[in-house]
Amino acid sequence: MDPGTDRSSYGQLSPMEKPDIQTSELDGIRQEIDSIDEQIVELLCARFAASEKVRLAKTASLLTGGMPYRPGREAVILRRLVDVAAGRVPLAVIERVWRTVISASVLAQADVRIVTIAEVMNDARYRQATDLFASLVPVEKAGSLKAALAALAEGEQVLVVVPMKLDWRGALQQMPDGKPARVVAVLAAGSDKPGRSLAVLGHAPSEPTGEDETLLVTTGKLPRDFVPKPIWHLKVADDVYLTSIPGYLEMSEQPLVSLKGNSGLGLRIAGRYPSAMELS
Repeated sequence: MDPGTDRSSYGQLSPMEKPDIQTSELDGIRQEIDSIDEQIVELLCARFAASEKVRLAKTASLLTGGMPYRPGREAVILRRLVDVAAGRVPLAVIERVWRTVISASVLAQADVRIVTIAEVMNDARYRQATDLFASLVPVEKAGSLKAALAALAEGEQVLVVVPMKLDWRGALQQMPDGKPARVVAVLAAGSDKPGRSLAVLGHAPSEPTGEDETLLVTTGKLPRDFVPKPIWHLKVADDVYLTSIPGYLEMSEQPLVSLKGNSGLGLRIAGRYPSAMELS
């Protein structure tokens, strides 16, 4: 060896001269990913084909303005997918992908509209929760809360998203078709505080899922010893309270039936819906 050679650089190759020993391995992994992507597309094709069968089966009700959105069904599916993932996939990814798929399926069945107000569009957390919920369904901005609630009278295929803390009780009144709107879902909007949640109002069918809440409107507070213990309560106007209690309850069932005799409460059910899941 030449005595003048720098031993520290002996046997070293420049980056251009080094063989890329990972190329074949990466190529194999990328081919695997491409194959998985193709399988996902094929499964999506099968999923939408099945959704089309649902649409055809419900053609009669949809032609008469029925609402294809099923909050109970969606909640059951999402909870099941979360269990299937078992932590192997970020829950926020499951929620976003699934909501996009289901949103497309709903739109394929009917021209569902989602209406909200400026306060929701201008608040980052409200807007994020609404965009995730709506996914592919366009969100319309009404000029006021009154205008947003009025949209509910335009047909059953309308959902209105408003802050829970606002006084939206007008939506519980009888609509021209004789059907009052109800709270059909609640969006947590990045907070566990009821005053930061969003109410989804509409005529979507309600059904028990096993993890539900019943929302009450009263003109006074519930008795302190009321059982079951409320999940939360919120004052929305003078002597007007919203109270969420666990379970999917009817007015003819206990413990609500025992309160019917208390005329001072003015008890009404504002909605029954799946408990909100905050996955993001």
